[in-house]
Amino acid sequence: MRNLLLVVLILTSFLLTGCPEKKIVEDLGFIHSVGYELNEADDAEEEGVLILTVAMPQITPTAEKDREVLTTIAHTSKEGRMKLARKTDRALVSGQLRTALFSRNLAEIGIFDTMDTLLRDHTIGLNLKIIVVNGSSKDLLIGDYPEHPRTSRYIFELIDKEAKTLITADTSLHKFKRAFHDDGIDPIVPVIKQGIEEIIVDGLGLFSGERLVMTINPVDARIFMMLHGDYVGGDMTKEMILDDEEKESYLYMTFTTLKSKRKVKVNSPSEIDVNVEVEGSISEYTGLLDLSDDEVQKEIEKKLAANIEEVSERLIKEMQQKQADNIGIGQFVRNSSKYEEWQEMDWKEEIYPEAKINVNVNVKLRGFGSVK
Repeated sequence: MRNLLLVVLILTSFLLTGCPEKKIVEDLGFIHSVGYELNEADDAEEEGVLILTVAMPQITPTAEKDREVLTTIAHTSKEGRMKLARKTDRALVSGQLRTALFSRNLAEIGIFDTMDTLLRDHTIGLNLKIIVVNGSSKDLLIGDYPEHPRTSRYIFELIDKEAKTLITADTSLHKFKRAFHDDGIDPIVPVIKQGIEEIIVDGLGLFSGERLVMTINPVDARIFMMLHGDYVGGDMTKEMILDDEEKESYLYMTFTTLKSKRKVKVNSPSEIDVNVEVEGSISEYTGLLDLSDDEVQKEIEKKLAANIEEVSERLIKEMQQKQADNIGIGQFVRNSSKYEEWQEMDWKEEIYPEAKINVNVNVKLRGFGSVK
């Protein structure tokens, strides 16, 4: 009886141990980047409203290029995926997807329907970067960049590096989804464009809900990031004409290792103070004045603070006009209000566009370099 039981257990173990499906790496197409673009052709309604492009690294030793790029036209993302699968001898998989690129023409009408496909795919990680392309995502992915043959990795590392210097934002699928569903803040994403033989970070894209409503150039993006939250480690070059300057032209100053802290004070839902404390050092100066002079330093601090305030107020007014609360003022208003008050408040459409948002900046120089 004991021997019979042993035989049964052994046979059962063999039956339960299945043979897993073999997946040969060379047979898989690991999608690293996907581009979505609005088809604006006359036959778009019939052929499909979406241009879908994917880029995959080539791992076959005999391949002539380092990557394979496929593109198609479809009505939905899933239909496009099936059409793309018929164009390659490899099985398309999304587990290594790193960047999702949305052309500006699509982002301006709304991207959440397309993004819903990404959210529903359990093989795609929430750290996927969401990026807007100022131009065509198809052309950008198809383009050749001799110094960067692996375009997908190039885009991923470019955004990652520029986000660390706060020229742009590193917006993941998770961050975009969280901001989209938060009634006190709207999403921001990095913007890139195609150069001649390179890809260029082109600032920030600001959304109102799911629609791209404005973009910020890379220079103003640094100041926006100060309004958005604490800022560490950035640089900034400004034209700086001081009162006693003898030189008449080409007067620029570069501030480095900038740090800032943001504090938001809600006086009422319609009046908010944004206080920004900025510290930094001067690493370059094209004028003739002695920067070690206390009076000169005070003048620089005052003029830099005034410049940051001016740009900040301009950006905030444009965001208010677009009903885009991308620096999260609504979060502070919500936290300072009772739950019932916030629920009854039409923050985005009625109060925020007309709110008085005061920006107060204080700059403190910690160093001005050494001159020998």
